[in-house]
Amino acid sequence: MGRINQILIVLVGFTSLVNGQTIKRHLLSANVLNFRNSLYVYGYEQSNANLKFKCFSYTTRLQTKDSVEYNLGKHTPSDYLEISADTMHDVLNFYFQLANQKNVVSLLRVTDSLKTIATAENYDANHINSLSIFDDEKLAFKQDLYVIRTSIDSADKQFYLSKYYVKSMNKPFEYDYKWQFAFERKYIYRASVLAADTHQVIVYAHVFDGLKKGQWILRINANTGEIIRGTKLSAKGDQRHFLMSNFIIDKKTKNIDIIGSVYDANSIDFKNKTSNFTSQAKNHKLFLVTIDSLGDVAQRVEKVFPLPIQTKTQTGLQSFHLKIREFTKNTDGSYHIWSDVFEQTLPNVLTYYSSWQFNLVPDDVDYAVNRSTFTISSKVIPNFMSLAKGDNYGKYILNDIGDYDRFKYKKPLNEVVIKTGLDDLNNAFYVLKKTDILSAKKSYNYIFMGKKGLEYKALLKSEQGQNINLIFIDKKSYISFITNIGNSDFELKINNL
Repeated sequence: MGRINQILIVLVGFTSLVNGQTIKRHLLSANVLNFRNSLYVYGYEQSNANLKFKCFSYTTRLQTKDSVEYNLGKHTPSDYLEISADTMHDVLNFYFQLANQKNVVSLLRVTDSLKTIATAENYDANHINSLSIFDDEKLAFKQDLYVIRTSIDSADKQFYLSKYYVKSMNKPFEYDYKWQFAFERKYIYRASVLAADTHQVIVYAHVFDGLKKGQWILRINANTGEIIRGTKLSAKGDQRHFLMSNFIIDKKTKNIDIIGSVYDANSIDFKNKTSNFTSQAKNHKLFLVTIDSLGDVAQRVEKVFPLPIQTKTQTGLQSFHLKIREFTKNTDGSYHIWSDVFEQTLPNVLTYYSSWQFNLVPDDVDYAVNRSTFTISSKVIPNFMSLAKGDNYGKYILNDIGDYDRFKYKKPLNEVVIKTGLDDLNNAFYVLKKTDILSAKKSYNYIFMGKKGLEYKALLKSEQGQNINLIFIDKKSYISFITNIGNSDFELKINNL
């Protein structure tokens, strides 16, 4: 790797050209990261035979904040794989891996103000985030890390929740073991860490059989690993599935609002991994469960309504599936919900169809469902969704139907929906990202209600060899990021829809 001989933090003296609400500057292989309401643009600067990593931070109004510089020695950008960046444990971590030395990596770790915390050269790549890369059923809270793992023997599959603590923020992440919570040995199907604070860990658990069959919210003591309370989402004796799709935790009251979908046993059987969703287009069953700070169910509400889809005449498989993407509670006690609708026409493939907004508003009984007008956003752009083999963009691929509970709550790896909202006439608008798998080109598309009905325009499109990104800063304003064809310069610009 060559000796890393200098770390220099530069607070002043930028050479960038700032013209109104646009920033342009020279930076090789640039990329952008949005973290704590600031933008971090990072990449390389080549000076003769010497290569430096640089990162610049900007406010969402493109005001210059800070920068950091990291000397990588006698190299060129082509010597390295793509820069890896994350915000694990609330800091910025940048990893540099030489293409011909795939077992070693170098690290620069900085605060959100780009103050250097740690550096490491030629570190064993297998130990970088060694625990956090093991499984994606994990959650970091400050310097704590909670990981759910499984072990399988001849008797059954055992689930464990383990807590670890970062040994030192000044070195590549290694962890001290704190405690382990062993779930009941029989019939645990799925477990996922939802949230954590200094007092407790919130876990979603799915039990597929036995006396405790159903979906549960578990509160576990964050300091001892002992269970505080388990709360079943369905009522006692109810054999239906209450599959969670999103949740809200009130920081003051510690109440938890869980929203999701109710499915009868004949719709999906997790034990035998069979399903029949053909009736889902007619009536969708939504549930809302509120659990108070003691773990008691304060309310359990079900609402039945038709999914707002346009079915087509076809033989064979077709069903539609609701996933709650945004779930917020208003001061008047109502809930604001943006959902995504997925279509299934191939086995174990759920394809993005459109997004749909509705509210749950308190009434004399419980809640009324106030729905916005539904439009099919994916159908506006020609060939937006492809069913070609190998093109997984905009799709949730199930290993088998048993992954359906995970589909309901897991964020997609490749986000299609960048922004949704309602205009002044209460019509929905969408910003969708399209990635062409074969050409690696991207585009960001604005879909809105125009004079001719639902229309679209491309907000940002990449050519071969360009890197682009789009970050919204409020309802109608966004920052575009684009590199030139040679990937040697970048531009940040504030735009309006």
